Amino acid sequence: MFEALGLTHDESALYRLLALRGPCRVAKLAGLLKLPEPRAEAAAEGLVAKSLVTRTDEEPPRLIVSPPDIAGEVLLLRRLQELHTAHAAMGRLAAEYRSMPRSPEERLPVEFTPDVAVAQRIEQIQRRARSEVLIFDVPPYVLQHLENRSELEQLAAGVRYRTVYDRRGLELPGGLERIGRYVAAGEEARAAHRLPLKLMVVDRKLGIAPAAGGEAAPAAGSALIHESPLLDGLVDLFERVWADALPLDTMVGAAAPKSSPSGDRPGLGEADVRLLTLLLSGLTDEVIARQLGVGRRTVVRWARGLMDRAGVDTRMQLGWYAARHGWIETADAPARRSVDGA
Repeated sequence: MFEALGLTHDESALYRLLALRGPCRVAKLAGLLKLPEPRAEAAAEGLVAKSLVTRTDEEPPRLIVSPPDIAGEVLLLRRLQELHTAHAAMGRLAAEYRSMPRSPEERLPVEFTPDVAVAQRIEQIQRRARSEVLIFDVPPYVLQHLENRSELEQLAAGVRYRTVYDRRGLELPGGLERIGRYVAAGEEARAAHRLPLKLMVVDRKLGIAPAAGGEAAPAAGSALIHESPLLDGLVDLFERVWADALPLDTMVGAAAPKSSPSGDRPGLGEADVRLLTLLLSGLTDEVIARQLGVGRRTVVRWARGLMDRAGVDTRMQLGWYAARHGWIETADAPARRSVDGA
């Protein structure tokens, strides 16, 4: 419970016991904690050293707890000071590391990260984000079947995430549900037919991308890219792809089309918009059916209904009509609305 303040598990249990029970004879600790006597004595000594309890001089001695609101705050401030000192020391070490004499090859703004350390490095660079994270999401994934907990926590802390998903990621079982969780948490999501590479860029200062392409990529490690023209070029590539990608924010919704209106889209339900988004992302009817949990014929029938509503004969015409008449959000929709309303 109080391990984050530097207490051991046994010390945490003992401090809570003393805070709720009051002064206690040292001889009784082992029985109350249900611990071997050496462990109970070690926990008591640890709390005494941290000034969280006082051992009396009487015989047999007693332990008296210090008030949690006072002693706890002192311990917290001490811990914060230790963390601040450690952070400053790591900063000085990083500066020395960067300033070390290196060969021309070592001075390149790219560091190789072996395959076994890629997941850890992705976690680390996300944790240092302060304003924005840019992602090209392309399968296969380093963390199979695991949520990106760092993203969810960073979104909750106010960090902006913009992710472009490769269509192949949408086709995977549960792909839409996974994206939907991130969108619901605040992620801005778009889809592209085929992305050129996997990529993550943090605060436009640090990026990570595969060190090799093709079939060798999953086991070839990754390149950690520091501030440089190379990183600037990757950020520019992201912005260009982002501008042309299909917004997915409206994709999360009901599983089947309904007749209820959706915002400023007359006659369309939220699921109508979701189906349109899936159709325009290039997914096959079979994949859409699997993602929505319905049969392929049902998808064909829903699509035909939208085509009839738009008065068109092909899905290509449906896509053009949907974008033209505001049935779906396009990348330049906000700008267009502001021009129209000027």
